[in-house]
Order: sequence, then structure tokens, then C-alpha cells
Amino acid sequence: MQNILIRNVTVIDQTGKTEDEVVSILIRDKKLKLVSRDKIELKEADIAFDAKGGFVLGRLELGSLAGFIILDQDPRTNVDVMLDTRTYGVFAVSKGVVVLNKLVRIDVDPSEQIRNWQSYSPPPVALPLSYQNKRKWNVFRTKPITGVFGGALILDNTRWLSQDNSNENQVGDLDDFDGGSVRGFRAGLGGTFNFKKPWTYLFSFGTKAFERGFWQEDNVDEFILYDYRVSIPVGKATLSLGKTKETISISRLSAMIYEPSQQERASVADGLLPARNIGVVVNNTIAKERMTWSAGVFNNWIEEGRSISDNPTIVTGRITGLPFMSEDESNLLHLGIAGRYSNAAGGIRYQTKTEIFNGPVAVDTEQIDAESSFHYGLEMAWRKGPFILMGEYIQSNVNSTTFNDPSFKGYYVVASYVLTGEMRGYNKRSATFDRVGVAKGVNSGGWGELDVYSRWSSIDLTDNGIDGGEMNTFSVGVNWSPVSAIQVNVNYRYSTLDRFEQQGSNHGIVTRLVFILE
Repeated sequence: MQNILIRNVTVIDQTGKTEDEVVSILIRDKKLKLVSRDKIELKEADIAFDAKGGFVLGRLELGSLAGFIILDQDPRTNVDVMLDTRTYGVFAVSKGVVVLNKLVRIDVDPSEQIRNWQSYSPPPVALPLSYQNKRKWNVFRTKPITGVFGGALILDNTRWLSQDNSNENQVGDLDDFDGGSVRGFRAGLGGTFNFKKPWTYLFSFGTKAFERGFWQEDNVDEFILYDYRVSIPVGKATLSLGKTKETISISRLSAMIYEPSQQERASVADGLLPARNIGVVVNNTIAKERMTWSAGVFNNWIEEGRSISDNPTIVTGRITGLPFMSEDESNLLHLGIAGRYSNAAGGIRYQTKTEIFNGPVAVDTEQIDAESSFHYGLEMAWRKGPFILMGEYIQSNVNSTTFNDPSFKGYYVVASYVLTGEMRGYNKRSATFDRVGVAKGVNSGGWGELDVYSRWSSIDLTDNGIDGGEMNTFSVGVNWSPVSAIQVNVNYRYSTLDRFEQQGSNHGIVTRLVFILE
């Protein structure tokens, strides 16, 4: 057994009372020799690696046989990390023997890598590796099943500053939408069925206030099921069954409160795409996790109460890649392309509100008699440390004899910078960006996480005699997380609307408070 040094390892404070520590770990003769905040010299080991800030879970008892795993993302801000260590693990040692290594050596040329440490086939939950936090009341573990309870409560206060006469004619008086409201509540349970190759499951519910775009009524107090799915490993791929997100749009695939703008998605994502659907999805990574592919088939006949033939059948696909990624992965370029076909059974309707939730529908095609539709989407994101620039273009081409095949389209561009220096994580499995973690919360003497953002978005639902409207929206805002369980953000939005042969405008401010159960 070689003596091993691992630098830049993040040790999580399990009690939440102090800030995390970045340490170096020295393994000698299979035992944990030293864990130090001070730099350990390379000469102390036969071989050395850089963990790049990875998060360690396991037994860190000096003198004992080393047994721990290092993950490339924070398990406190991304539950998937705890449920799938096979994907997120970058280094693992069991009883003093290294069983997984994806880290880059720092004591030799990076091209000289150890090639035989890839035998690790861990359970999807890291807790059995002696990581225990008895304060986590929302985690349970049994031999056949494991689970984590989670939830979020979102409170909004909306202040419409003004609208012109044309806009009032288009959407009505916005003063009726002023005031505080519960934007939404969601709770859920996710975990694993511990077969030889464990399955993962997710069940979540909440109020209809979370749903944007394809709603059937305005009763936001009604509780609905958002997710109920199980994911099964099939070779190196994953097969998911149930109600889940369609495989199109980086914005739609991301959790809303994880996006740079946090408060609301861009109007094009809400207006042209549904939130979720019932179906089957298969996905995998290729090219050493530099690319992903995913595909799905959906038909929401169960919840709609109609037959399969009377409900639209949808086929989606998405391919992403990282054409550029720096050695430490702090600088990367994401590109993606996606498609969505629908047989349009029952017709098509696209609509969305302004990008302030507590407001009226602004653009709406009304019901369209159609034979089919095809969406295509293009994605781009560049992240360099605390900065990210991201954009999407989505277009829907509708095959409609009645309306001479109209097309509807839109795009957005958003830029965000984290003033406190944290970097938004990138999930190589789903090709999406994660929530920004809090490096030093106010409970540890820090300022929490603070970032600013600005976004421009556009949606055009007018074509071939369909006056759905064209809306452009400029947004600017600030997001603050004093601790990881709380988000506070303030956003200003200015919107113009071209509809009903009038051009109107409005603007407003939304203050939001989010409580997150982790």
C-alpha cells in the first residue's frame, strides 16, 4: 500500500455550528495518519492528489484503517449526491484500500495516472460508510430502503409599480395583484430501494402555485402530486418511470430556486414547455462524462382522465456536451440541443404570465387545432468561477392546416456573479447547474452567499393570424442566502407587451423569502 496524500478536501461540519474546513489527508500503511489544515509536503507521501474542494464523508479517526469517500458536490445542497455516490464519488478508500480514484495527481505529470483503481461499486447512499448525523431527523435508513424528507416554503410580496393605459387594456388592472402571498409549498421524500443495484425513488407534492404554464384552473390552494417516479439502473444507463420532467431545456430540467434568477423562469420556458409529464425516460453519460444523452416518451392520460389516443403522445430527446473544461473544472462551456415531438391530440395552447408570478396571463395563443408540433431548443452556458452566462432559444413549429403552420419562439440570456466567491456546481449526470452553496454562513461568522444577476427574455406567440402576443422582459436582482436553509431575494422586472394592436408596458418589484428543509 502506497502512502497517499490528498489535498484540498472539504470536511463538513455535521453540527452546523462552525464553518467547513479545507484540509489535507495523509494515509500511511493503510491507516489515517494526519488530517491537517496546514499544507502537508509532497515528500510525506509516495503519491499525491488534488481533491479540488471535494466533500469527504466517512471515518476520519487518526490511527484507524482509512475508510471514507470524497464527493465532487456538496451533499447538503444536492440530495442526489447522497442517493447516488456512484456518479458523484471521485475517491474512495475502504479498510485502507483505495477502491476508486478519479483525482488528478499533483506529484507527477497529469498524464501519468493510476489506471487500476476503478473497482468501486458503492451503494447509492454514503451513510453506511460511518457518516452519521443524528441531528438529521429527516433521514431514515433501513436495510431494504433509505430516504430523505425535504421541503420548501416560498413567500412573495409583489409591488406593481406602474402600467400604461395600453397594458391595462391588454391584461387588466395590475393593482389587483399587489400584496403578499404564499408562492408555493412543496414537500417530498426521495431515497433508494437497496437492491444489489439500488433503485432510486422520488415522491413530492405541493400547491398548484408552483405550476406555471399548462394549468387547468386558478385554484392555487389545491394540493397536487408533482413527482412520483422510480429510477432503475440498466447497465450504465438509468431508466426512469413515472411523472417526471421532459428531457428538454436546461431551465426546465433545473429546480427553479437553483437558477441564477431564482424567482421565476424565463417566459419562453414557461410558455412553450410543460412542467412535468408521465412517461419513461432513459439517460446516460458518454465520453468520460463530457457528454450526456437522454430521451423520453410521455402521455399524461392518467391525470387528464382521457384515453391515451385522446391525449397527446410526446417524444423528447436531449444531447449535451462540454467542449471546454479546465483541469480544475472551474471554467467550463456547456452546449446542448434538444427536440420535442407531439402528435397534438386535443389541440395545442401556449400561454404564460408576466415573469412576476402574482399577475395575469400576458401572452396566449388560445386553443389551436393542430395535427402535430415539433420543438427544438439550443442551450449555452459558460461558467468561470463565481460568474455564469447562460442562454436558451426555443421554437415550436406547429403543423396546423387551419392556421397555415404557425411558429412560436423565444429566448433568454442571463448573467450572474456571486459576490462572496462561491461557484455554482455543475451536475455532469443531468447536464444542469446546481444551487450555489454557502461557504460561510452568518451562523459561522460569515456573510452567507450573495449574488447579483440580470436577464433579458423574449417570447413571441404571434404568427399567421394568431395574436398571442410578443413580450420582452428585463430583470435585475440580488439573491442572499444567510445560511443554506434560507434564501432572500429582491427582483425588479420591466416588461413590454405587443398584443391586440397595442404596445403596452409595466414594471414591478418582488421580494421573496424561501425556507428550505435539507
